[in-house]
Amino acid sequence: MSLAFALIPLTMIFGQSLGVGIILVTPSGLSGTVGSAVNVEGTIDVSYGPYQVTFGNNVVAKGTAEGYYVNANFSVPQTPAGSYPIVLSDLTADINSSNTPESFQVTIGYVINAIPSQAQEGRSVVLNVSVTGGSPSTVYAANVTVVLPSPLNTEYSKIVPLGTSSNKGTANAQITFPSSSFPSNGTTDYAGFYTVYFNQTASLAQNKFTINILNSITYHRGQTAAIVAVDYQPNEAATLSITSVATGASLESESLTASADGTISTTWVVPSNAAIGDYTVTITTQGTQKAILDSEIFSIPGYSIQVETVNLANEAVPSVQVQALDKSSNKVYNSTSGLYGVANLNLELGPQVLTAFWKGVNVGELSITVTGNGTFTLPCQLTDLTIKVQNENGISMPFVNLNITYQYQPTNGSKQTGSTSGETGPSGTYTLNSTLTGISYTILASLYSQVFNSGNDTFTNIPAQSLSEVVITCPNEALTINVVGYNKAAIPSAGIELDELTNGLFYTATTNSSGSVTSQVTFGMYRLQIYKDNILINETNIQAFGASQQQIICNLYGIQVSVSVVDFFGTPISNANVTLNGPGTERLSAMTQGDGTATFNNVVGGDMQIVAFAQGAQNSYQAVTLSVDKPTSVQIKIGYILLGSLMIPVSLLITIIIILVAIILLATFEIYKRKKGKQSHLS
Repeated sequence: MSLAFALIPLTMIFGQSLGVGIILVTPSGLSGTVGSAVNVEGTIDVSYGPYQVTFGNNVVAKGTAEGYYVNANFSVPQTPAGSYPIVLSDLTADINSSNTPESFQVTIGYVINAIPSQAQEGRSVVLNVSVTGGSPSTVYAANVTVVLPSPLNTEYSKIVPLGTSSNKGTANAQITFPSSSFPSNGTTDYAGFYTVYFNQTASLAQNKFTINILNSITYHRGQTAAIVAVDYQPNEAATLSITSVATGASLESESLTASADGTISTTWVVPSNAAIGDYTVTITTQGTQKAILDSEIFSIPGYSIQVETVNLANEAVPSVQVQALDKSSNKVYNSTSGLYGVANLNLELGPQVLTAFWKGVNVGELSITVTGNGTFTLPCQLTDLTIKVQNENGISMPFVNLNITYQYQPTNGSKQTGSTSGETGPSGTYTLNSTLTGISYTILASLYSQVFNSGNDTFTNIPAQSLSEVVITCPNEALTINVVGYNKAAIPSAGIELDELTNGLFYTATTNSSGSVTSQVTFGMYRLQIYKDNILINETNIQAFGASQQQIICNLYGIQVSVSVVDFFGTPISNANVTLNGPGTERLSAMTQGDGTATFNNVVGGDMQIVAFAQGAQNSYQAVTLSVDKPTSVQIKIGYILLGSLMIPVSLLITIIIILVAIILLATFEIYKRKKGKQSHLS
């Protein structure tokens, strides 16, 4: 199989059929013993269709593809050693990968283990010995060796016949240890790890089992531990001691006496005040100790306890430290609630006091009794504090920045200062989830980095309830706007529109006869638009961060436009009618004076058309288009010639001149002709 094919993206495998085939087999060495885990990845032709995987003649996996993709897991079945094809089949399309199967090499395997894997002193275990992947109908045997714990390291060996292997290559047998089958019978009289070997010298297989003096390795309060130790002198006096691994403190000390056969057998009930932890149980004698001291470590693990920390609104609260006081042992255990408000603790049977700390402040207590694994809810005196920002008219203000500080007193420690920040949402509110009650908060609200509530920033004694609310009022500011034109003259009756850039508050007003207007507007930054006669004459941004007076110069208003009307030769034309069509709907008209000039004052600038018409001249209109943003003089030339009080079209004058020239030419030619005729006659 090529590496390129093995790395085909899964998006392609899910999205389209690539045929029936195996992409990848794990383990990559394609070999292993019976029972080894194998993973097969491949594709089939039918999306989400059924498939099966065969290993030789054995069906080892069935399922439904994920799209066209197959991911199957199985264990190598019992079969003799050899090479076996792995084939993937599309059961709907009845197609398989037999043309390009993957070959897996089954190797011979050796197994040895003890049942049970843990037992008490003097008890026997059963050793299970087997061969897998062997040759069918072949006789097998194993050299089984048991090695005692260190420092004894005594070995007991036995050749164990496994019999004739089955047609699947498996042969096995069981033998008890200790038993008469072993030289000197063997022994389990010592606590510790025993090692078992399948043909020790060849290291074909090995395993371990444990011999203990306790019947378990974990106990809870009130449970009974059965203790058995052997190979002592008859009626020998001994001492049982149980001590903490962590501190060395004694939990139990008891005098014991061995039986007539040298066995110490007793029970011990875990006391109700035993703390969670690891303990060492040891048996010592007054005389000669055993070759291996009877000693074992066991644990009191406690039960799994989940503590759900919730606020007054019954919402999960993360990052709460939960302290559990075990009243029986006077031990304290700590945990911190995670993202979903759950703190995990191990606690033993009996009464417990749970205390919740948020930033070191005691915010809740709960007394519980542990009877086993369980879940408890620990209410915390934490509120959801909603901060609402509105203007003096009660209109909500979104996108206001909030800088929040507060002081609190941890249960153990000096006063601390906390802080956070936020921004009001579209509804004009921001909620500080699960915060302390009964303390003061300083909240600075700002727009454009300007704090507007300095006198309304402290909120005391937040009540202990599920939801608390504080209201911050954004003040109104007196804003005076003086509107003047290009020539600095006041513009009366100008329309004012103010649109707040962040929250969309909107105000309108009209200037008085002095071109001034004063409005109470909410603190903020505004887009100011000024209209005159419904014409936008200025647009700018202004601040309303306090009472202020601002002059706005509208350079497009109050402009003087001078129009000079002249004839074809530049002679001024008086009494010509001049009309100015500006951005507004109103037309301005004037007559030219003796110097041929008409003057328009307080014109609104912008794109405009100027039309001039000379009196007494039919069709003498002339128009120009221009953009005006400052005082402007314009000359309009009429296609007429002024002769006294008469307006003669230039075309008519040209015609007259042409006729006169023609007459002169004809007269000249006739005179010339007559003179020439007289001369001919005389000659």
